[in-house]
Amino acid sequence: MNQPQKAAVPPAIRPGRAITGMSAILLPFLADGSIDWAAFEAHVVRTSSAGLLPAVNMDTGYVQLLDSATVAQVLDRTATLTGGRFVAGAYVADSPGDHHDQSALLRAALAIRDHGGTPVVFPSHGLGALSEPDWATAHATVGSEVGNFIGFELGEMFVPYGRIVGLDTYRALMEIPECIGAKHSSLSRQLEWDRLRLRDELRPDFMVLTGNDLAI
Repeated sequence: MNQPQKAAVPPAIRPGRAITGMSAILLPFLADGSIDWAAFEAHVVRTSSAGLLPAVNMDTGYVQLLDSATVAQVLDRTATLTGGRFVAGAYVADSPGDHHDQSALLRAALAIRDHGGTPVVFPSHGLGALSEPDWATAHATVGSEVGNFIGFELGEMFVPYGRIVGLDTYRALMEIPECIGAKHSSLSRQLEWDRLRLRDELRPDFMVLTGNDLAI
């Protein structure tokens, strides 16, 4: 006889904790195809004034469309407006079958750090193709070479090179001192709860940043 399945139980609530909020800033364009920098800067200022961290060069489906000069200009303008209080996607533009380019990832992350921001290690084809131990090692190298950063789990339902790692690998990510948190976008409450429990057990200061729009 089949045993009834137990309902999933969320982790314990931590009353009174401070919440860190981040909001992706898309890059607006004018009708003639030029970038609307005034609208972009106004949005960065509004977001920062609301107590949220602007997240630039970041949003899934859009960062891939920006050339390197535009990425750099976004960092310049955001750093000036926020005094370095922002996060940004450290993205490597690659193709299916490409090997992971650690040097390119480090360059992208260092550019963000040098503007005062915190890099978010954005998924890529090469990074997603690594074994889970090598995936964790690639992130550890970012920490040792760049300093503080944020990880990013992104499900394949969003991009073909997305990846949700196993809990042992997530533990390895949390054990990197410079990794201060990780965005999690799986559309699964259970997977997020598993990570919250691990955070409470291993590293209470670690930020599990929800990107689960359907699970809030």
